[in-house]
Amino acid sequence: MIEAVGYVGSAGAATMWIPQALRAWRARHEAAALAGISLTAYAIAVVFNVLLVTYGATTEAPPVVLAGAVNLVCATAIVAVVLGARQRAAR
Repeated sequence: MIEAVGYVGSAGAATMWIPQALRAWRARHEAAALAGISLTAYAIAVVFNVLLVTYGATTEAPPVVLAGAVNLVCATAIVAVVLGARQRAAR
């Protein structure tokens, strides 16, 4: 039962990142639309989600690994999209 709670919590934690990642992807060619996204915050999220996945893997906690992996993919995608848009705008 407690593992089910972990999976539900992980699903919630993971899905909160998906809308922002989708919005960033859709606006990837509009630097102005992405101006409000903090690269620092998402870079920190990438680091902490790497740690979370590592922790989950070493403690054999699949819900933690799942949430961390989804969050890591979303945060990394947002950083990449925002950096790309800002580099294109700077040209």
